[in-house]
Amino acid sequence: MNTHINLDKIKGTPIFKALSRLSVLLILFIILAFTTHNFIKASNLSTILLQVAVYAVIAYGVTFVLIVGATDLSAGSVVGLAGIVTALLLRDYNVSPIVAILAGLATGLLCGFINGICVTYLKIMPFIATLGTSWIFRGFCQLIGDGQPVTIRSSTNPEAAEFLKTLGSGRIGGFPIAAIVFLVLAVVLSILLTKTVLGRNVFATGSNEEAARLSGINVRRTTICAFMLCDVMAALGGVLITARLSSGQIAAGTGYELEGIAAAVIGGVSLMGGEGSIAGALIGALIMGCLLYTSPSPRDLSTS
Repeated sequence: MNTHINLDKIKGTPIFKALSRLSVLLILFIILAFTTHNFIKASNLSTILLQVAVYAVIAYGVTFVLIVGATDLSAGSVVGLAGIVTALLLRDYNVSPIVAILAGLATGLLCGFINGICVTYLKIMPFIATLGTSWIFRGFCQLIGDGQPVTIRSSTNPEAAEFLKTLGSGRIGGFPIAAIVFLVLAVVLSILLTKTVLGRNVFATGSNEEAARLSGINVRRTTICAFMLCDVMAALGGVLITARLSSGQIAAGTGYELEGIAAAVIGGVSLMGGEGSIAGALIGALIMGCLLYTSPSPRDLSTS
């Protein structure tokens, strides 16, 4: 009897859940290694990691929103908008790459703030609010990009072109820089979610909003912060796509919000709120990357 109870407790721990999903990833990797030609080639694995980088950072942000008990269907549009803003600043205003990237991230921050205000103060359901803002943000992509890709050429801004090439496709010891970015972010955001007041408030709000409010938690502020963090991560995904392609694409990020949600849910994030982890979202993104590799028409960032 005691053994049965102990096993139930072990199965309910975050470590056991993470290990169970990690085992799924390992089994999938082994199956692909034996059944798919050239799957374990270094160049192929590097390409998969570059693809996963975008899914992972979006999944990290979506994790915060899902845990707080909401959802964000505008993340894919934020990917495109942040990429266009970054590319436009580099092409037309010759600002430094760091300033352009920060502007792209600030665009995501503003989008997240708008989403949060719509949900908390205007009392619009997250599904409806973010579906509406997704069309608005995508419209701004078309408007400021004039319906055309925004390309950064080495002839007009060599510093920016070289920086983007390094960030998007560069490697350190054969390991993609973009992959290093999403792995470092996994550590930082895991600490933020599990070891800070904001993280505890996010879990408390998602578990029981009324109880969180009665215990003194500012539920509105917590929810807005979750949306802002989500769309900053989406904006970072847009920056990574722009860096890889050396251009901002009008349709970049289309459908990526669903893939980010799928990665988070596969990684154990609850759609009901109050449960999830960044490590699980990372594992979910890696599983998504492997699954999309095996699909008949795998998504290519160059066609986004």
